[in-house]
Amino acid sequence: MTDKILSELTPQYGFCSFAKIQDRLIDCRAKSRIPENAKTVIVCLFPYFLGNDKYDGSDISKYAVVPDYHDTITARLTEVCDKLKEAFPDEEFVTFTDNSPIPEVFAAVNAGLGVRGKNSLFISHEYGSWVFIGEIVTTKEYPQSSAGAVDCMNCGKCVKACPTGSITESGINTDTCLSNITQCKGELSETEKKLIMDSGCIWGCDICQNVCPMNKNIKINPLEAFTKDVRLKADADNLEGRAYAWRGRKVIERNINLLKENKS
Repeated sequence: MTDKILSELTPQYGFCSFAKIQDRLIDCRAKSRIPENAKTVIVCLFPYFLGNDKYDGSDISKYAVVPDYHDTITARLTEVCDKLKEAFPDEEFVTFTDNSPIPEVFAAVNAGLGVRGKNSLFISHEYGSWVFIGEIVTTKEYPQSSAGAVDCMNCGKCVKACPTGSITESGINTDTCLSNITQCKGELSETEKKLIMDSGCIWGCDICQNVCPMNKNIKINPLEAFTKDVRLKADADNLEGRAYAWRGRKVIERNINLLKENKS
């Protein structure tokens, strides 16, 4: 019954024992929602890659081109939970995504769905790194999915391509990552401004993902919700329903002006 429900509503999923991640839980407000007798984390992947030809002229990261994934994934996982609760009324099923106490990449790798890249991103065997991750923590015990390799193929292409040198052989410094710089409030340094101007990207950075060999020849099967209301350009006057709306107008407007300045 569980597989039938999950396969109908999630493109790819796996099971991670809660015991594997309970010592790695992230302290956040949502942590209090974890069921007291949690046994399993059901990790669900939601692909959003539209195909390279769909991003021509874009000035934002690919994940931000589609409608806000928080709303889409939460709605889908809630539907899954409702069906699972109906099938197993004595068990608890609680959803999480993004601002989650679950270490999502670690859980997804241990659920046998893919590997961890040097850029700290999860890379699905089927969809590459172009996926959103959501979780359902449940008191129902499911067999742990078998996991293979934990790390990526270690080709080093992301290390060489990173414009800020944030990615190294041992991992990533997220503070100096260009994606993080585009999201910083307030005045930027001249170096940071130039990085944004040279990248041509108002929000985020996809450079390490674009060069990753594990993102080649992947399955293109975006969730239907991610094929609607696609916006290739950031608009400071129309933030509603976009993944970058939480940061506010001023940051988006600042970055837009930097790109305009670079073109003038």
